[in-house]
Amino acid sequence: MSLGTTIQMKPTTRHTDTFCRLLTTIDLARVLDIESVAYQEPWSEKKFLDSLDNKNTLASVVLVGGEVVGYLITNLCVDYADILNICIHPEHQRGGLGSLLWRHQIAKLKMHRISSVVLEVRDSNSAALSYYEKNGFKAIDRRNKYYKNGESAIIMRQFI
Repeated sequence: MSLGTTIQMKPTTRHTDTFCRLLTTIDLARVLDIESVAYQEPWSEKKFLDSLDNKNTLASVVLVGGEVVGYLITNLCVDYADILNICIHPEHQRGGLGSLLWRHQIAKLKMHRISSVVLEVRDSNSAALSYYEKNGFKAIDRRNKYYKNGESAIIMRQFI
């Protein structure tokens, strides 16, 4: 079984040396760096390790020029998956890498007979909400006071 998948990118994308593969503990230092730069409430190393130790976790990274620049962690739940964490380093956002990583993850999820994916996104995160809607997610519910600061989350789902 191959750990990596090469996926063709759109010709307009500026990244040429790009590759997606499964996330391993070797990637953790770089993932923690990205997490701390991108989020106000970053995951701890323990949270990442606990996720990677879970047999129901499917986690992938995207690399540009051999360097991890993003990651996506999902939890498999019978016939659907829950996106636990997704991030592209801010310096690499808006270049198609999130979509590339998502297509890679969908291919892996389908191998596990997953038919839909759900996620929570901050109510105030209009950029993320727009991105998910553009990529086929639909708002299905709301979790009031979901985040530590009392902010609500929108629950979104996509059938794959």
